[in-house]
Amino acid sequence: MRSLKRLEAPHLNGISVALGVAATHLVIGALFGETAGLAAVGGAVCASLTDVPNPPQRVLPRVLPAAAAAALVTLLVGVTDHSLALTVALIAIVSFLSLMTLAWGLRAGPLSFAPVLAMVFAMAWDPAAGGAISPLAHALWVGVGGCVYAAWARGSAVLLRHRLRELALAHALRATERRLRSRAQRIAGAVGGAEASIRASIADDVVLADALQAARDQVFAARRSPRSRRQTDLVLGLIELRDLLLASRLDIELLGQDFPGRQWRAALADTLRHLADVLAALADTVTVGAPLPEVSADAWRGQLAARLADVSAPAGDSRSHLVSALQSRVGHMLDDVATMVARQAAADDPASPWTPERLAPFVSPEGWPLAALKGHLTLQSSVMRHALRSALALSFAYALGAALPWAAHPFWLMLSVAVVLRGNLEQTLSRRNDRIVGTVQGCLLVMLLAHVEWVPLLSLCFIAAVGVAHAYVNRRYRVAATAATLMALLQPLMLAPGSDPFIGERLADTVIGAGLAWLFSFVLPSWERAAVPRLGAQLRGALARHAGNMLQWRPSADAQLAQRISRQQAYTALAALAGAAQRTRVEPESVRLPDAEIESALSHGYRFMALLGAVQHQVQRRSDRLDPARAETALPLARKACVDVLNGEPATGTDPAEIPDANAGAWPEHLGQPDLTPWLLRRLRLCRIEAREFVAALNQLQPTAGEHQ
Repeated sequence: MRSLKRLEAPHLNGISVALGVAATHLVIGALFGETAGLAAVGGAVCASLTDVPNPPQRVLPRVLPAAAAAALVTLLVGVTDHSLALTVALIAIVSFLSLMTLAWGLRAGPLSFAPVLAMVFAMAWDPAAGGAISPLAHALWVGVGGCVYAAWARGSAVLLRHRLRELALAHALRATERRLRSRAQRIAGAVGGAEASIRASIADDVVLADALQAARDQVFAARRSPRSRRQTDLVLGLIELRDLLLASRLDIELLGQDFPGRQWRAALADTLRHLADVLAALADTVTVGAPLPEVSADAWRGQLAARLADVSAPAGDSRSHLVSALQSRVGHMLDDVATMVARQAAADDPASPWTPERLAPFVSPEGWPLAALKGHLTLQSSVMRHALRSALALSFAYALGAALPWAAHPFWLMLSVAVVLRGNLEQTLSRRNDRIVGTVQGCLLVMLLAHVEWVPLLSLCFIAAVGVAHAYVNRRYRVAATAATLMALLQPLMLAPGSDPFIGERLADTVIGAGLAWLFSFVLPSWERAAVPRLGAQLRGALARHAGNMLQWRPSADAQLAQRISRQQAYTALAALAGAAQRTRVEPESVRLPDAEIESALSHGYRFMALLGAVQHQVQRRSDRLDPARAETALPLARKACVDVLNGEPATGTDPAEIPDANAGAWPEHLGQPDLTPWLLRRLRLCRIEAREFVAALNQLQPTAGEHQ
């Protein structure tokens, strides 16, 4: 039982998909015959593509469109089956329309592939072996199979909803744990080479952001109950901890690399590692019911203070004030982690201001509004270019497959192109290699199964392959490709046991298809530098909104909600630019984003976010140690200056405390100081500097005149 609790959400989802497809086959086959059952399996598999871990209310709006699309495409394939020209035209049209659904974002990814897979299944249908039925009847059974599976998916989501919330929460805890450990390594100076780059650090932040968003989608959508409120508080605590962790990178470099500096760094790093251990234990509590970890913020503070005090620093070393400030920041993290653990142990259920209405803006958008397509009806859109590229590639692949000597399965060649050709070169290259290796592995397994003539065993292997492919398609595509090869080659064996599984043709089609996908990735390419103007404008706008929300004195409850929303939007925009920076590494050198400039833009952007978070935490947690008159004067001036710079307007702030100067990087006194206003003013000066540096770095990334996609 404990081993079952170790299963992650994708594994549970894959098992549910496999059982759902099997149940569809059994129910339809038992009631209406084996031919109807086999046709229904195709609809169930296509519908299952969109069945990913989600709250129950999100299942049918995603699964039913895929089922309907599969049925419609099956009918069209059946109607055009006797004409190569019509079939090629249909492939081009279906591929284009399917890929245009990516205008709705990543959530449309599975939906965009469902019609393409339905075409492959319809083309693979053998009327002689599977039973002679009309194209209309075939399409109807595919639709019925998709609907039956949709009902299964909805029921499975209801049954697994509590477990999926726990797993999403545990995944966010472990992602935060890993980020704490990687940050501790950087503070201690134990990271070098490429891993020390800002892009490597931001890649860690992006992984954490994705995990937190998945937890929001699961937990915030739950019905209000004592358990869901505790889970909500835990997610909110992790989000605040992420902000504190981001702010922890500020000023660390000012400790230096001499012996005292290294000792201070080691003490701070060890404290972060201890917090990571607590989060790992808390994740085990959530997933397998392990005991809650023992925590004591006061004891942690005492241990950290003792280690920092033991450092042999020169008498009068001014860095002692910086160390005191860093110790205070880490202390906030200690408090937050202790509060998170205490909240999970509490028996009472205090009233929470976080109603479903207040949580709704933080959940990923849902639905398929047609207005989202409007911005992509241009050749400058990467979605439009990928849709056109895919339509050309898939139709050409099918036509080429029909002309090859082994023309029995031209749809295999088309499928290889469809699964390898992605919207950017980085993913295409990765898919190309994994597809070839996975196909070889799958063919070796089929060679063993080709001697099995017992259809129930072959069916069991097929169902298992469905679940494995679904579980690993976005995690380890090589495993998914192996399972997909099993699915493709087992279908004819199930219909005609002992027949030739066409292993040689499958291998050849895969290699040729992977090569075609790579070649077509250079047709109407969407190089990352072409997206920089759009990403830069989105990021500048998001940071301007966030700065306007964060640089406030004692914000109201509504203002704090706006801060959280704009923070999430700013992180999303930064992650988009970081993703472009990651993908551009494999692009041709002539169109590649320059390393220095992209590193600079990302560094200043994240540093600006860290400073805004530091200001917010100081205003909210240390307001009793700030001079209200000076703070209330400085914050609006800094807010206007930063927003003006980010919006491209001339700065008008004139307050001397807000003007960047040579002392902006120095630290005021902290030890024994009741008034921390100088630290606030320093951070506001740095905010203005970072805003200007970020805009300057971003401008360096803009394509010059004459550059195009």
